[in-house]
Amino acid sequence: MENGKYKMENGIDETLIPISEIFYSIQGEGKYCGTPSVFVRVGGCNLKCPGFGEKGCDSYYAVDRKYENEWLNLGITEIINEIKKYEKHNPHLVITGGEPMLYYKKLYPLVEYFKNEITIETNATIDIDFEKYPKYKDVTFAMSVKLSNSGEEYKKRVKKDIIKSYALNAKKSFFKFVIDRDLKEEIDDITKGIDLPIYCMPLGASKEELEKNAPFVFEFCLKNGFRYSDRIHIRLFGKKKGV
Repeated sequence: MENGKYKMENGIDETLIPISEIFYSIQGEGKYCGTPSVFVRVGGCNLKCPGFGEKGCDSYYAVDRKYENEWLNLGITEIINEIKKYEKHNPHLVITGGEPMLYYKKLYPLVEYFKNEITIETNATIDIDFEKYPKYKDVTFAMSVKLSNSGEEYKKRVKKDIIKSYALNAKKSFFKFVIDRDLKEEIDDITKGIDLPIYCMPLGASKEELEKNAPFVFEFCLKNGFRYSDRIHIRLFGKKKGV
């Protein structure tokens, strides 16, 4: 460690990234639901989402600065060494948060290193220079753009130029919306002119809340031709970490 930086084995210095947790599990939602994956969860987010309950995000411990003392400041080499422990399972990599694109420049060597499928869970509000960091074009961005039920104001949660840039440059990406009522007009507004799959998931930070909202979301997807995504990790474990 030198001047707040971690020195890699190849001599390249890198600033540290706040990491809430790294673990091996099953992807519980979206396009690759059911796939064995290594999760790298960063700490910190640029949104609060007060509409999602008292603690906001279901991964509140990676968002709320009150839990910052539980985060580890790691360099890319340290993160890669953790990931290597699970490579025998041929997993996907999921970079999540918090909001991982706050650190997209620092995370880029990890994206270059990992050879299997990479999904990045993002609220799609952070602009990326895809020409300077071209490996991001191979990433699947799970664009969980926040709707009005998040409690965030529109101009903060919806950045249409950024969303279109993700869709244009990273063509395997998809939309993933959290639903508890008919928000079709909002979804249409966000996705207009973008030909990517749209997944909808029931709002719920507990098994009980998930099951309450799931039947409506199921019918909502049927009615509008969207794809239904369950949330396996919440159904099985609630807000438990490391799953």
